[in-house]
Amino acid sequence: MSNTSQSSQAKPRKNKGGRPKGAVTKNIEKERIKLYEPHPAQWKIHKSKKRFRIVACGRRFGKSLMAANETTKFAYENPRETTWWVAPVYSQAAIGFKMIKNSFPDLIKNANSASLKIILHNNAKIEFRSAERPDNLRGEGLGWVTIDEAAFMSEEAWYEALRPALSDRKGQLLAIGTPKGKNWFYHLWINGQDKEQEDFESWQMSTYQNPYIDPAEIDSLKRTLPERVFRQEILAEFLDDTGGVFRYVDENIRPYSLPTTAEGLVTLGVDLAKYEDFTVLIGIDGSGKVVYFDRFNQIDWALQKRRIIEAARSMAAKVVIDSTGIGDPIFEDLSREIWVEGIKFTSSSKTNIINNLAMRIEQHDITYPNIPELIYELKLYQYDLTPTGKLKMNAPAGKHDDCVIALALAAWGNSSEGEPSVRLL
Repeated sequence: MSNTSQSSQAKPRKNKGGRPKGAVTKNIEKERIKLYEPHPAQWKIHKSKKRFRIVACGRRFGKSLMAANETTKFAYENPRETTWWVAPVYSQAAIGFKMIKNSFPDLIKNANSASLKIILHNNAKIEFRSAERPDNLRGEGLGWVTIDEAAFMSEEAWYEALRPALSDRKGQLLAIGTPKGKNWFYHLWINGQDKEQEDFESWQMSTYQNPYIDPAEIDSLKRTLPERVFRQEILAEFLDDTGGVFRYVDENIRPYSLPTTAEGLVTLGVDLAKYEDFTVLIGIDGSGKVVYFDRFNQIDWALQKRRIIEAARSMAAKVVIDSTGIGDPIFEDLSREIWVEGIKFTSSSKTNIINNLAMRIEQHDITYPNIPELIYELKLYQYDLTPTGKLKMNAPAGKHDDCVIALALAAWGNSSEGEPSVRLL
């Protein structure tokens, strides 16, 4: 908590989040409160006296632990006051509830996990709310609001519900989160950079500023993640047009026609579909050049298998196919006749495969002719980091991603011996 000094006791062992193993305790007005040892960047936020504090930070910076201490400190110092912790979704609010409940048991009179409400011995209330329905946040005057993962919350929830709730009592705001484009969270952050906005202060804290995380681990992420993902999720930068996964799509177009001569081994990526979507075959040679493209739908499985086999044999290609679900029996049949590698799509493996393609396109390591369907899908393909920290990549609703998946499979088989061991923090 920000009203504490560094402990004079022997320094406790620390874990990655910045919290020591083994609680440090001190008497504060006859209450024994668990404290943590803030790292220097966290201390900057704790020491601020501004009414609105906006913290843009990289993942695993330690923002949630810092916010839990500040929130509880306010409730402890303001008997009978109402404090809210607001998160984009219910499950995220529940995480905040558990963190405070487990960190400050000596202060708590009652903790109701069903209603996500904590009452301290001084009758101050900390309520944990979801912003999924902004109208449910209206109506109550508040002394304090903590907004967790603020960039994922709607503008309506802040401007129409929470900001008015702070007016009567001149309540305070602590908004924390990783950036997601230049939305309302960015505009509040900009206020904190403006010296004329006397009520605001803001910080931009990267994951590197958490001394309990090995910088080598973060550097390994830099080599594994697309540049834009790393800058936003680790360096906490506010970026324009953050929805698109692939950069430099047009710059990698080359003036040639298909089919074309291949150099070295050809890898043929295959994304299967039968009716609504398209089956797509894309071949990449050893130099990263697209040398083959075929796209079709509403063709029965027997004919699809024959087309894949003929394409593979014509180029002496290795086939890389999504063998999940309907792809499994197709993979088994193909493996009897051609060289084929099956990839099981999970959320983790798909992220790695798409990241690999994004990095190779950024590095101009993949080139292709002007194939309208492919170019269109690459430009539309988007990523979204969920409030729980999962990176999701897909086409917008109602759009196709078959060309993207086929190209990603071809690039994966062309450049990787297996899944990277590094995961997003």
